[in-house]
Amino acid sequence: MTNEERERFSFLLACLFSPPDCEMADLVHQRSLHPFFEHYLQIWGEDSDIFKGFLMEGDRESILRELKEEHHRLFTSETEKRRISLVESFYKPWALDPHCRLSFATEKGLLMGDCALHVLALYKQCGLEVEGEYQGMPDHLAMELEFLSFLYERATDEEIKRFIEDHLDWIHLLKEEFKKSRAPLFYRSALKVLILFLNREKERLEVERSGEKEIC
Repeated sequence: MTNEERERFSFLLACLFSPPDCEMADLVHQRSLHPFFEHYLQIWGEDSDIFKGFLMEGDRESILRELKEEHHRLFTSETEKRRISLVESFYKPWALDPHCRLSFATEKGLLMGDCALHVLALYKQCGLEVEGEYQGMPDHLAMELEFLSFLYERATDEEIKRFIEDHLDWIHLLKEEFKKSRAPLFYRSALKVLILFLNREKERLEVERSGEKEIC
């Protein structure tokens, strides 16, 4: 993959975990997602069943309605017992400073923790601002993947590697939450694609740092 391909790949992953809109419904209805990802799946030698969640039936309106309902139930509904958080801070101690004396410093499940403040600083350093619904959760997965897409255009491999290690190291915990929930096939496919991509990138960046030949 070229960095331009990685930039597009990351941005599309960000869209998959964002609240569904007409554009995403169009991509699903036109069956554009499956061939896009399948191209890389074949290169990576992975099973094409991973992406079958993107093959939804129905017209654009019914697909959009279904995606919105599934996204709300899975990620935002206050009534669901197995609601899943897509925010990094939720999975990590609120404060990473071992000397922080606040009573809840080591607790998890809170928002705007140290990792959120750190990504905010990174965004600001790059001249980016968080707007709308993500202002109170700048470390939301969709925001982090969109920023990763930005990094593929502007940053060095070392900076990309550091961001993945620092801020996308909680995806295995998200995977466990998916296992416990009744996650629909579309989002299970999206998570599998994300994990595949991050694993390939971590391997590639480690190989390049050691001076060996780049993997595709």
